[in-house]
Amino acid sequence: MIKTVIFDLDFTLMDWEDEYIFAITNVINRLNLGYSKEKIKEIDDVLVNYENEFTIYENKKLCEFLNKKCNVNLPIEFVDMLIKEQTKCYREFTETEIETLEYLKNKYELIVLSNWFTYTQKKRLENAGILKYFSKVSGGDERELKPSLKAFDIVDNKKECVMIGDSINNDILPAIKLGMQAILMTKKNVKKDLRYRQIRKLEDLKEML
Repeated sequence: MIKTVIFDLDFTLMDWEDEYIFAITNVINRLNLGYSKEKIKEIDDVLVNYENEFTIYENKKLCEFLNKKCNVNLPIEFVDMLIKEQTKCYREFTETEIETLEYLKNKYELIVLSNWFTYTQKKRLENAGILKYFSKVSGGDERELKPSLKAFDIVDNKKECVMIGDSINNDILPAIKLGMQAILMTKKNVKKDLRYRQIRKLEDLKEML
């Protein structure tokens, strides 16, 4: 029996839009670093590769990683400023999406498990007006990054949980390995796998759960 629904955030509850690069641009400008648009785009591209080399997010390590990979000299303040600036990266939820969250909250405990910094993700949910639906929000600065099985220690009884995410490797497969049910949210045409179900939008969960 399912008691808890765990959501990934980016590309699951909210898509990460290309224009969100404005967060990095704004921080770079406030620090008067004078980097070109091309260099800012490089920093943005490299940022996502941190997870390939580290198991948890730490400000100092992330800053050092960016400086090394992009050949820049970002001050340690950059990361803290970026974490706060990215709280502006959110979207409005539709009436039917809100109805779905209301429906789910009345049946299950809802949790957000993200690989990015907890502060940013929690504030994004708050700014989008949906934080109230989730009992916990935990990011990659608090626990090991997915796909580490330790990331899922946010819950005790794994067999009473369903994981919903956009990444087969980070969200779906580790959840299945732990005995959870799993639902892949994707707009892509992905080959069906009997080990997990697929949906294209949040509202689909109303029929599935």
